[in-house]
Amino acid sequence: MFWRKKRDDWVRPEPPARVTLEAIGYVRNDVKKPRPRGWEQVESTIQMLPEHEARLQGIERYSHIVVVLYLDIAEGAPDKPAQLTLESGRTYGIFATRSQLRPNHLGVTPVPLLARDGMALKVRGLDAVDGTPVLDIKPYLPAYDAIEDARIP
Repeated sequence: MFWRKKRDDWVRPEPPARVTLEAIGYVRNDVKKPRPRGWEQVESTIQMLPEHEARLQGIERYSHIVVVLYLDIAEGAPDKPAQLTLESGRTYGIFATRSQLRPNHLGVTPVPLLARDGMALKVRGLDAVDGTPVLDIKPYLPAYDAIEDARIP
């Protein structure tokens, strides 16, 4: 196995051309169709699949989590723009926006973790409609995730 070799002997394997991911859970809330804004007060439950129970151990000790989503509804969107013109009138490349119309339709959102009830995580502010597949959950770590001097246009 390549990761058990000595550091000096390590050779990176060829990266895959295609990546396959599986949902670890699903978003449950009252939002039935995509919307551009107004997510701040939406409360959602992330219903984890039973096989991930051991992986949740200790998550409730964190105040915030980072949720990685597959924005499956966007997959069927007829337009996959390279650029978008925002309400400001400025045009940006899709990677310089938070639009769901991305080449791989991934969403990443840090949210407060309000509670854990068994396999259900209650959160607020998750920008995902009911039924959205969850790909990963990570604890929010201010030392890694907060950038003091971040700049936005």
